[in-house]
Amino acid sequence: MSKKAICVGINDYPGSYNDLNGCINDCDDWGSLLGNDFGFEVSQLKDNQATASLIKDSLTSMVNEANDGDVLVFTFSGHGTWTYDNHNPDESDNRDEALCAYDGNILDDEIRDILKRLTSGARLTVICDSCHSGTSTRSLLRNEQDSNAGAPAVNAPKPRYMPPEDENSALRTMMIPIRHRAFYPESNMNEVLITGCNSLEYSYDAYLGGQYNGAMTFNAINIIKNNPTLTYREFHRRLRFLLPTTQFTQSPQLEGNSTNKDRVIFS
Repeated sequence: MSKKAICVGINDYPGSYNDLNGCINDCDDWGSLLGNDFGFEVSQLKDNQATASLIKDSLTSMVNEANDGDVLVFTFSGHGTWTYDNHNPDESDNRDEALCAYDGNILDDEIRDILKRLTSGARLTVICDSCHSGTSTRSLLRNEQDSNAGAPAVNAPKPRYMPPEDENSALRTMMIPIRHRAFYPESNMNEVLITGCNSLEYSYDAYLGGQYNGAMTFNAINIIKNNPTLTYREFHRRLRFLLPTTQFTQSPQLEGNSTNKDRVIFS
């Protein structure tokens, strides 16, 4: 049995407006936890290393090389977004989720195509601390940030959400439900999914415990360090006791089949 993990963190996106503060720390903290506490072989992709092609290639290699009994983890901390999907004119237009790599989006279809290759005897945990919000345009996001003007700007929580470039499409479709999820484990699939929020919320980047982290990652790692033999279901119950709060209005999600939810975390 082998244990392999890929941890991705992106603070420094092209330009300056969309930069984050806590994603590299998330990447390092997950890597340290998985490597030192759980015996994983960890590889990391950070900032400009975390291109769409390298993320997909790394995830593809890990999935394709997995054997029955192997335990895999993929963590992503960075921006999330959605794309306007009108590929089928005979159906209602919908929004599809995407992860924001350093140089572009990784679409939901691309992720699912990779994950479906996983052998049924391997076990995969996906941890995604990013936003998949459908309720904000770029201007609305600026207004939310401005509402934190009373706090030092450097310490103000920031949503991990990159709005679509086309604001007209964003306005037209902001109330349309998301059709395709970036990671969506069906009941007959092997992966367990842990997310920082639901599909209509933000995951927050914040200054916590003396450094920047994702609010979900900060709380999740503290829970696991103190309780390394929790099942996924028990872990999620404790995480939801801590989030959402009035400051971080995000509801971490746990998805997967019942058998996997009752497995000890990272086993």
